[in-house]
Amino acid sequence: MGLQCLKIIVHGQVQGVGFRYGTLQIANRLTITGTVQNLSDGTVKIIAEGNHSSLEKFIHLIKTEPTPFARVADLQIEELPPYHYQLFMIK
Repeated sequence: MGLQCLKIIVHGQVQGVGFRYGTLQIANRLTITGTVQNLSDGTVKIIAEGNHSSLEKFIHLIKTEPTPFARVADLQIEELPPYHYQLFMIK
C-alpha cells in the first residue's frame, strides 16, 4: 500500500508534558512525516504521513509511550489526501 495521510486529534493529558517532542521522536524513528501542534481546546493535532504499517505502529506508540507524564484518553482519526511532507515538525 502506498502513502497514507492521517489527521489525529489526541485527547487527554497531552499539553505541557512533552507530548509533541515525544511524538516527534516516534515519527522520526518510524520515518513518518507531517506535523504536531497544540490546539486551544487542550488537544493535540497530528498530521502523520507514511505507509500503512508505519502509521499503525505510530498510532500504537503515541497511545502508549509518548512521554512518562502524558495520558492519552482518546484518538479521533480521519484519513486525508497525501500532502507529501518532507519531514516531521512541531508547530
